[in-house]
Amino acid sequence: MNATARYSQVLLAFWRQGQFLSRWGRIVIAALMLLTCVGGALWLPSALAWRVPLGCLVVIVLSTWMAMAMSLQEQNQPTAARTVPGHVRTLKRAALAGWATSTLLFTLLGWALAPIHQMLPLLLLCSGFLATFLLWTTRLVWLWLMMMLISPLSVAFGQHLAPLRQMIATLWETQTFGVLALCLLFQAWLVVRAFADGGAKHQARYATQVLMRRAMQMQMEGKAPAIHSWAPFEWLGRPYVRILSAWLQHVLARADNTRLRSVMARAEIVLHGQQHWLRVALAMGTILALVLIAFTLVLATTGAQLGLVLKHGSFGMGIGIASAGFSTAFTLSNTLWGSRREQALLRLLPGMPQGRALNIAIARLQWRDFVVAGLLTTALLFALGLAAGNQLLLSLPLAALPVAAFMLTRRPALLRAPTSMTSMAPSFAFLTLAGICHTLAAEQIVPLWAQGLALTGMTAALLAWRWPRLAAAPSALPAGRLAA
Repeated sequence: MNATARYSQVLLAFWRQGQFLSRWGRIVIAALMLLTCVGGALWLPSALAWRVPLGCLVVIVLSTWMAMAMSLQEQNQPTAARTVPGHVRTLKRAALAGWATSTLLFTLLGWALAPIHQMLPLLLLCSGFLATFLLWTTRLVWLWLMMMLISPLSVAFGQHLAPLRQMIATLWETQTFGVLALCLLFQAWLVVRAFADGGAKHQARYATQVLMRRAMQMQMEGKAPAIHSWAPFEWLGRPYVRILSAWLQHVLARADNTRLRSVMARAEIVLHGQQHWLRVALAMGTILALVLIAFTLVLATTGAQLGLVLKHGSFGMGIGIASAGFSTAFTLSNTLWGSRREQALLRLLPGMPQGRALNIAIARLQWRDFVVAGLLTTALLFALGLAAGNQLLLSLPLAALPVAAFMLTRRPALLRAPTSMTSMAPSFAFLTLAGICHTLAAEQIVPLWAQGLALTGMTAALLAWRWPRLAAAPSALPAGRLAA
C-alpha cells in the first residue's frame, strides 16, 4: 500500500465506518443546507445572499474536520501504539495533513467572505488555531468549558489586559510573517503532541475517552450515563440522588391507582429516565447557580460593568440558554427507547391507560415538560434581551415551536433506535431556523412579530395534522415494537 492510500485510509476511516451519520442523515443535512442557500438567495439582499453558501461550506469543513479528529483520536489506541510498527507516526502525519488542509480551507473561505488582503495573515493564524483547538477538544472536552469562561472574562478584564494586547499588536505589525511562522510551527507541534505512544498516562486517558463515548451513546438512548459511576463524579452526585430518592418516596406514598395523574407520575419516572423533569430542573438549577456565582465574582473583583458584559455576550448567552431549555423537549421521544423493556411491565400497572388514552397521556406528559421549560426559557431570554438591548433573542423560542411540534408528536410504537442523526437533527434544525429568523429580523426584511405569527401558524398546522395520527396510532408502549 502506497503512502497516499495509507493516509487516506486513516483520515477517511470515520466516513467508511459510517460514523459521519447514515446515508439518510447526510441527505437530510444536504437538503437543509440547500434550503438555507435557496432561502438566502430569495430573501436576503444580493450583498449577503452569496455569502450564505460560503457559510454553509465553513460549517461542512468544520464538522468534517471535527469528525476526522475524533476518529484519529479513537485510532490512537494504546495497544496499537505499542504493538503496530509506525502506527503512531502514521496518525501524526495524517493529522498534520488534515490540519494543514483544514487551515487552508478555513483561510480561503474566510478571505472569500471578507476579501481584505491585509487580513490574510491574521486569517491564516486564526484558522490554524481553530483547527488545532478542535483537534484537542476531541481529546480534552473541558477545553470547551474553558473557552466559555474565557470569553466573558476577557471583557471583564479588558482594562487590565490592554497593555498586553497593545504589545502583541505592535509585535504583529512589525514582525508579521516571523510571528506567523512561529505560531504555525507551534500549532503543528501541538497537533503532533495530541497523539500518545501507549504509556500509562495514555492508557488512562484513552479509558476515560471510551467512557465518555459510551456515556454519550447511553445519553442518546435515555439511559443513565456510565460516567455517573466514575469516582470523580460519584460524590458530586450524592445530593442529587437524595433529592431524587425523596421524590420517588413522595410519589409512591401518594400512589392512587384511580387517578390518572398519580399513575402517570409513577410511570414518568421510568419513561423519561434521565430526562425526567426533576433531573433536568436540578441540572439547569446547578448550571444557573454556577453562572451567577461566576458573574458575581467577576463583577466584584474587576469592577466591570454588567451592561457591557451582557451587551457583548448576549448572543452567546442566548444560544446557551435556548439550547439548555429546549434540547430536552427535542429528545424526549428518543428517551422512550431506553426503557422499552420495562414498559411491558408498566402496561400492567393498575390504572394504566391503554390504546388511544395511553398515547394521549404520554404526549401530554411531554408537552407539559416542553411548555413549562419553554415559558421559563422565554422569560430568561426576554430578561436577557431587555438588559442587553437585544430583543432579537426572542427569535430563539419562536424557532423552537415547529421543531418541538414535530418531535413531540412522533408515534412511540414506530420509534427506531436513537442515532447521532436523530439526536442532533432537531437541535441543528432549531439553530438553523433561529439563525434565519434572526437574520431576517436584523436586516429588517421580515419583522419579528410577523415571524411569530408565521411560526405559530406553522406549529398549529403541524399539530392539527399530526395529533390525530398520534392519537389513532397503535398503543405507545413498548416503544419501537412496530419499527421496521
